[in-house]
Amino acid sequence: MENTQPQAKLSELILASQVKEGFNYRRRYNAEKMISLRASIKANGLMAPITVRALEGGGYQLIAGGRRYRAFVEEFGADAQIPANVSIMTDAEATAAMLTENKEREDPSIIEDAEGAARMLGLCNGDREEAARRLGWTRSLLDRRLAVMNAIQPVRDAYIDDKINVGHVEILAALRREVQEKVIQALLKSPTKITVEQLKAMAEQSLQNLEAAIFDRAECGSCQYNTGNQQALFEASFSGTRCTNKECFGTKTEGELEARSKALSETYQVVRIVRPGDNSTVLPLRVDGARGVGAEQALACRTCADFGACVSAVPDKLGNAYKDVCFNKSCNDDKVAINAAALKAEQDAKTAAAAPDKAGVEAGTTTTAGEGAKAPAAAGGAKVKQNASAPVKPTASSEQRSVVKEYREKIWRDIFLRAATKLDVMKSRSLLVAELLHRPSDMDASGAREAISKALGLETLAGTSTHDLLTTILALDQQGLGTALQHLAANVSRNAAINDVVGYMTALDINIEKFWKVNETLLDVLTKTEIDAVCVELGLDKAMGKTYASLKNGSKKDFVAAVLTVKDFQYIGAVPALMRWKKK
Repeated sequence: MENTQPQAKLSELILASQVKEGFNYRRRYNAEKMISLRASIKANGLMAPITVRALEGGGYQLIAGGRRYRAFVEEFGADAQIPANVSIMTDAEATAAMLTENKEREDPSIIEDAEGAARMLGLCNGDREEAARRLGWTRSLLDRRLAVMNAIQPVRDAYIDDKINVGHVEILAALRREVQEKVIQALLKSPTKITVEQLKAMAEQSLQNLEAAIFDRAECGSCQYNTGNQQALFEASFSGTRCTNKECFGTKTEGELEARSKALSETYQVVRIVRPGDNSTVLPLRVDGARGVGAEQALACRTCADFGACVSAVPDKLGNAYKDVCFNKSCNDDKVAINAAALKAEQDAKTAAAAPDKAGVEAGTTTTAGEGAKAPAAAGGAKVKQNASAPVKPTASSEQRSVVKEYREKIWRDIFLRAATKLDVMKSRSLLVAELLHRPSDMDASGAREAISKALGLETLAGTSTHDLLTTILALDQQGLGTALQHLAANVSRNAAINDVVGYMTALDINIEKFWKVNETLLDVLTKTEIDAVCVELGLDKAMGKTYASLKNGSKKDFVAAVLTVKDFQYIGAVPALMRWKKK
């Protein structure tokens, strides 16, 4: 272990001009005591020698006795000889000696102690136990002093200059540096002195309540901005467990909101963080009640691009997740109105259906068992109209996400191509004529050329003369010519409007059920909510039985695998509404 006992020889006279003050953490001297000390030195000489250490380049560094050295020089000048204990010591030993000597002779300020402790800690390479040992301090005293070093230099200077109290320093030391800069400027400019309690009350308004934090607080336990830690170090501290680093608290909160949103993205089409002021843009999807859209519409809404969930960033609901919500208020309002109108029409129909019986009673007409029902006469002899027409039920609708519509369109175009190449002669020629009359530019000449050449083995005629090409085609039999015409009609450009393709398919009775069934590609495109809606619509949920709920709430991968392997379920012909195209 390094020798901690400095080697010294006592009462050596050295020139005061050879002494360099070097590092001395003492920055505040009591003016009255300095005057008294100078008078004592003048009358009695320097009773206690200063402590210095010899420097390699010559001269000495002042270790202890800064007040005595200054008073001596002021009284006798720099050329006078001053009594000194000349020691040989390391930087760490010198620092320890300074702090010990100053403590014994006159209590330094808490700031001076903190700055000296910080220097010693640096000399001990950050080892707090070693620094405390060298200083002769307890570890808790060292920690308390070092905590003050979080106060910025202007704050420490203001305390040294008696402009603020130690309580102000302790409150400010708990705040971020940029906040300290603003507050100390305001304190120093204030016409009236702000008390420690007033400063504490003002600062607490900007603190974040750690107990209400939604993020993992594991790192906060040892953070210097945790007021719970400050309470163990300072007499003047904030109550409760609070965070004084608003920026860090906000960043972590935002990160947690994003993480909670991301966790919902596999399940819902839309996931948003709802902030103050956004509340009116989010509506819960309801089946019944004043804001109900009806069961059928609610199921359709679950596959809509505007259906999803949200995570609240509103202070009193921070971090709460709200599921099954609609983000399209105007559409929701329309669906609610349609449902309300349908319910009213249904009720009116029931009332009208019950009216003949009531009219019959009022007119004295009765119907007995075994008798045919008699049409009651209305007042004035007019007949009452029976069998009021039932209300027309509105068709449920929803606007799918772009990725779902893109998949659906691709499937319909592929089915059209496959089905059109298998049409009989009359339908194939009719389709070709319709395409030519409607929009010839929609025909895919390149695709048709490639398909016909491949089907008939005419690839070698590419680029040949028209004479040779037509001569070859004239030699085709009726079946070969029919094949060519089928491919010509089937190849519609990808730029052709999908509604035109749908129109051709519906007119030709080309049904998607014959060419497509629920598959993994579709389910990978869908969110879990959309898959759930498809399962409910097709009856897959009931077919899967008791395991359905747990699978739906588990991973999407397992959910998809289970949906595609339901025993005895008839997948052929089971086409969900989101894969159908409404005829326009």
